Amino acid sequence: MFASMLMFCEVTNPRLLLDAHWEFLSDGIEAMTCYEHADPNITLFEDALKDRALYEIDQVFMRNGHRMEDFPMLPKSYYIPSVHGGNRLVEEELAYDRHSLTVDVDNAENRFNDDQRNAYETILNVVTNKKGKLLFMYGSGGTGKTFV
Repeated sequence: MFASMLMFCEVTNPRLLLDAHWEFLSDGIEAMTCYEHADPNITLFEDALKDRALYEIDQVFMRNGHRMEDFPMLPKSYYIPSVHGGNRLVEEELAYDRHSLTVDVDNAENRFNDDQRNAYETILNVVTNKKGKLLFMYGSGGTGKTFV
């Protein structure tokens, strides 16, 4: 209904309309998320609900030849749908404990030999500077490729 109003009526302030009614627009999103992830215990924060509601509104726009960008007063959605089709097992595997990984990397860095440190710093430089290079690490068995 919201998308239809924006596409076919002259709404003077779409953002004001959105802010006043976002809770109605996001009704059912938490249940949909629980279903997609096969987990009835998912609870979404307000920002996540709003973001998913904006995504769903944009989907309606796209089916009707419009985009969210056609209404510059509206915020942009940053929701990214699961590329794994809501596969709970894949989602769990990708839900890394970033703090634990950071600690592991910090500990490993102190134990690198010169060649490992050079490879690690090259990879890190390419990734952090978004250079988009293809890197290949090679070496005999036991040289510490997996460790890097």
